[in-house]
Amino acid sequence: MSDIFVFWTEAIVMMGIFLSSFYIFSKAIKYTAPSSHVILSVLWCLLLSLLFAVQPETMQQSFVIRPLMSLVSIIFILIITKFKLDTVISAYLLALGFSYVFMYISALIAALILFPLLGEPPTDFYIDFDRPLYVLLAILTLALQLFLSYMLFRIRRFRNGFPFLFKGYAVILALMIAGSILSFTTLTTGISEPYYMVSFFVAGILIIGVGIYIWIRRSIKAMQRKWAMENNEVLHRQEVKGLRHDLQLEREINENLRTANHNLKHRLASMEESVVKLIEIGQRTGASAEFESEALLALKDIRNLADDYYAEVSRVKVDTILPSTNIRAIDDLFRLFAERFAANDITFKLKVTGSIVYMTENSIKQGKLETMIGDHLDDALIAVKASENSTRSVMATIGEVGDCYEFTVLDSGIPFEVDTLVRLGTERVTTHANEGGSGVGFMKTFETMRECGASLIITENSGGVFSKSVSIRFDGQNQYIIETYRPSDFPASERYAVI
Repeated sequence: MSDIFVFWTEAIVMMGIFLSSFYIFSKAIKYTAPSSHVILSVLWCLLLSLLFAVQPETMQQSFVIRPLMSLVSIIFILIITKFKLDTVISAYLLALGFSYVFMYISALIAALILFPLLGEPPTDFYIDFDRPLYVLLAILTLALQLFLSYMLFRIRRFRNGFPFLFKGYAVILALMIAGSILSFTTLTTGISEPYYMVSFFVAGILIIGVGIYIWIRRSIKAMQRKWAMENNEVLHRQEVKGLRHDLQLEREINENLRTANHNLKHRLASMEESVVKLIEIGQRTGASAEFESEALLALKDIRNLADDYYAEVSRVKVDTILPSTNIRAIDDLFRLFAERFAANDITFKLKVTGSIVYMTENSIKQGKLETMIGDHLDDALIAVKASENSTRSVMATIGEVGDCYEFTVLDSGIPFEVDTLVRLGTERVTTHANEGGSGVGFMKTFETMRECGASLIITENSGGVFSKSVSIRFDGQNQYIIETYRPSDFPASERYAVI
């Protein structure tokens, strides 16, 4: 009979831990689970609790069983929620940590409430839960544990969950907390065997070590990204300098062509007028029919020459040779916009680095990349058309930058309004609604960023060829950064960082 009490006591305690951890997980990331997911989660917690309780005592005290149950719970959550792995690991391990803390607090409160009935405390750390009263203690502990979990998110500061869990460093913090809790559990669960105690300590230290390893590795990658960004800025400046030189040459060539066209136009008109006068004189003086025929033929030739010349000039386009991405659909898209820019007297340059095929296979799906390219090139076209800037230019760069991929559009168009950048990604906003902008493109960009873990970097310039640039960097950081010459104009917000 005592074995039944022990079984249910252990099952109820573990049920409280799992239920509490699942509840805290959902609240921490503000996940509103459908009723089917809630039912599945409760049944999952019940199954794990019963599986734990049915294990022999040696297995329960093994350092393998609890981490294994945490691992399968993380896999279960991944399957039903489809969240990113980093986010699930971070949120669940943190929730599990809170759950254990609340369990110990609840157990202490429940023990104080039931102290008159429990009798003398044990002489050592080991407790044999073979009395019916311990089942009642476990039920009271579970109820108090769930109540504390509920009250945690009644605190105003935590009502919106824990947004930092979506940051890259959250998984490091969660691993360190989990390792510390596992080590703490070793001292408080009544483990009497030195082997199991050492095993738990080793497991806790290993988990903390994994967290430290990830932190070191990510710090190195962050430094590499910083170097890559600095190098990318240098490349951009060099590209801008080259583009400025090309624009100056094109401006000089266009000016020479304009002057030549102007002169030739007047000369053709003058020749036409002279021949007309000769014909009129011939008709008044009675010139021969042969003279008049030749004069009329010369006039016709001059007019045909003028018509042909003007027709050819009107068809002249600057034939920009674009580098290939080795993806036909994307090449066609860039070519289409190059024609649109040329039709609006806008200089367009494209720079391709690395393998765009690899980019579409590992960073972003080709269809979403095409949508992103089209949206932001269209925004640049509208912005430049709306600008009174004498320099009309757009440049796009796509490909590898350091250890990640990136798509950037630079333009000389009208700048963003501060309110537009502040609300970007929360609703459809645009600086140039009157010119055809809708704000839909950036909403799609933010949606793609969340799916791909990409970052948006918007750079504003107070001078130079380009007034602004929009970069989508596939760095796994999911950040929104505004690099601007007017940082004091932007209110503080957790959504974006102002540099």
